[in-house]
Amino acid sequence: MIHSKNRNKGYTLIEFMVVLGIIALLLGISVSGLNNLIQWSKLNRTAALLSSQLKNAQSQAFYRGTYYKIDFWESLNRYRIYKQTELTEEVTLKDIDLFNTNFTDDNVYFYPSGVPGQGGTVTLKNNQGNTLYVIMTPVTAKVRISTEPPENW
Repeated sequence: MIHSKNRNKGYTLIEFMVVLGIIALLLGISVSGLNNLIQWSKLNRTAALLSSQLKNAQSQAFYRGTYYKIDFWESLNRYRIYKQTELTEEVTLKDIDLFNTNFTDDNVYFYPSGVPGQGGTVTLKNNQGNTLYVIMTPVTAKVRISTEPPENW
């Protein structure tokens, strides 16, 4: 009886398919997790940008001694920043929904003293349904970002 010496050199088709299946499963799980991470990152970045622009509008109003206004357009997913009546910047949100704001008439004014006309909250959502709240306090215009709505919501 003749035995082949090449018989144990290599993998069977079944072993190869099992390894391929495991790799495909791990890849599928990691791509899903990566997409969630990317969506969460976009939401955080947008909330941080809005927060910094609210703070900047307040400081510009104080240092320049003029009115500033941020006007929110929920239906168009954008907001505009005005110095007096002059449009200084328009921000259109991509992949993030400007879901809601509780500012009266969907805008906030900053007086020349830097004091806001009111406090309020802007609700941002991403495609995954995650929500962040950009909350501005009245009088001091202190801005914070939270995953929970404010207490008086």
